[in-house]
Amino acid sequence: MTRHPFFSSLWLVLLAALAACSRPVPPVGAEVRLRQQPWDPALVQTMASLPLQHEGRVKPLGTLAAFSLYFVHGRRDLQFVWRDQDGKDSPKVTLTPTEFVLDWWIYPQQAVDYPLFRIENRQVLDAVELQREGGQKMDFDWLSYRQLAPAREKLREQAGAIVDRERRGQSESRNRSPVERGVMQLWNQLVVVEDLRAIVGPLAWEFPIDGQALQGLFPERTKVQLADLLQAGGQFSELVRQFGDKPQDPAAGKLFEVAQDLKAIADEGYDTIALFGPLGEQQATRRWWGLGGVVRPALAGKAAPEHLAIASALQTALVSGADVSRRDAALRDLHRQAVAVATQRGEHGKVELESDYYRWSLHYQSLHWFLPGFLVVALMWLWPRNRLLWLGGLALSTIGLGYVIADVVLRCVIRDRPPITNLYDTFLFIAATGVGVALAIELINRRRVALSIAPVFGAVVIMLARAFEVEDGQDTMKQLQAVLDSNYWLATHVTTINIGYAAGMVGAMFGTTWLLLASFGKNVLDAVFLKSIVRMTYGITAFGLTFAVVGTILGGVWANDSWGRFWGWDTKENGALLICIAQVALLHARMSGMVKDFGFCIAAALIGPVVAFSWFHVNLLGVGLHAYGFSEGTQAALSWYYTLQSGLILTGVVAWAAIPKADARPAVGGEPVGSAS
Repeated sequence: MTRHPFFSSLWLVLLAALAACSRPVPPVGAEVRLRQQPWDPALVQTMASLPLQHEGRVKPLGTLAAFSLYFVHGRRDLQFVWRDQDGKDSPKVTLTPTEFVLDWWIYPQQAVDYPLFRIENRQVLDAVELQREGGQKMDFDWLSYRQLAPAREKLREQAGAIVDRERRGQSESRNRSPVERGVMQLWNQLVVVEDLRAIVGPLAWEFPIDGQALQGLFPERTKVQLADLLQAGGQFSELVRQFGDKPQDPAAGKLFEVAQDLKAIADEGYDTIALFGPLGEQQATRRWWGLGGVVRPALAGKAAPEHLAIASALQTALVSGADVSRRDAALRDLHRQAVAVATQRGEHGKVELESDYYRWSLHYQSLHWFLPGFLVVALMWLWPRNRLLWLGGLALSTIGLGYVIADVVLRCVIRDRPPITNLYDTFLFIAATGVGVALAIELINRRRVALSIAPVFGAVVIMLARAFEVEDGQDTMKQLQAVLDSNYWLATHVTTINIGYAAGMVGAMFGTTWLLLASFGKNVLDAVFLKSIVRMTYGITAFGLTFAVVGTILGGVWANDSWGRFWGWDTKENGALLICIAQVALLHARMSGMVKDFGFCIAAALIGPVVAFSWFHVNLLGVGLHAYGFSEGTQAALSWYYTLQSGLILTGVVAWAAIPKADARPAVGGEPVGSAS
């Protein structure tokens, strides 16, 4: 019995994942270690659900932390080892995204030395005149914020120059050199990390209490912090008015210097990531405030008590780093106050659910069922008459499918959107659709082929989804652009066309399976079995063509509604049309007798790369209305798929051609299995 061809490709994916996990983690010197105790897991889970607003969407802190770490670090966690003064390494330390953000807030002297930034192109370091410290680790270097800080201004200048050239039309982003892409990526990563600190940065500032005026406001204090000033905001403003016409009065001390600092905070806003939902008269405002948005009403004596409570709790946590119990109590108080504000605004309903959704990681859980399902299916081919193995493979694949469907449904509930709003969503939806279609075919046909394809297809697509999520580093539930903000078209055109994608990819797997099994299993497999695979391939191709055509037409109607034209030869439109033409040509050739089983299955297998090109590749070309940005990782994955699929097809063709005519056995209707079409 021949081994299923896609089993080998799955193991390649697994080996690559294991290799990535085995990379050594960089050491961090013991002299910077300030937090001696690990974070309380219950507190970390609580803080992961802290509501805030980022990129126009209210989300939990855990979501922001995870995608920030994906974008900057390229991993789902932060790993390193402490190196003591004798040069010995401690056991590996692993921080979750939320733990990293808490360290970045409360223990910045420690966090600035975490090996955070991954440098994959060492020429980027040379471009910003940054000395390379230490040896290269695998295929990249790790740099901490402290190591990168000296090159910050150089990075800013070079990134600004690149953007300025593109703004003036002297170059295009898709034509950036590898070093320019690396510089832009490193600068954007640096900005993301600094924005995370800016949430709390001004609360860590210390303002001197100098002069009779300030000493009267804060008796027996030599310095205060921002939350203290906000609590006394009205009285502080009154002092400024009193000394407004006599700023040189010694009693004023540093009153006006502090006032200038507060004005700078108010002007800066610090609202890229906002913790304060407007209340009272501003409650209808959709945009939340950063610390700057709280300063102005506080100085007018009109700050909401809830906002002052949030600032005070956060400040207490920052200054209580050494007192663990006080720090943890302050963080829990911060969470309670922030939840109260978000609830009062009616924006907290989905935050806890989103936090739980990422913690449950349902699509990842599906791998724990798809992979055993694949193993059971492999055993099933060794004992083909064992019904328990068939039922076991069917049950495991169905449970895995249930996890993916639950994942998709939860995303719909959290966003109040149809299943697909971005490229990441297509992975989950296509995985669910492809596995569901394969299992349905298996229940109808019961030839074990569709059941063999189902768990492999599900596992591979989910693995790709997880890799894309980390490599892209963008919130997968972000706000939609205005032109896409249509639940009707997202539910009709986008859903329909992606069902067509799923069917096309599964059909390609059926075609490739027939080609390899017919070529290598001529002495084992009977003609009736092989003919059943052809029928399955034909059926799913017709199914996919139906949805591809309807989806393409609906896309044109949406384009006419949004852009005033039905068809504009956009790259995505051309890709969709290419799928329709390829599948129509395939079915026409089969129905007219131009190709028989062999030619039909080769063409079906070739439709896989056509679908992949339309599904993903056209988005990476940097042209047209569907250019979602260049991604080296995605482009590399597509290149591997094209190469793998072409290699499988070529292998099957060569093996087919090598079959001696004398070995050909009669097929159904007298057609020899080994005959070429």
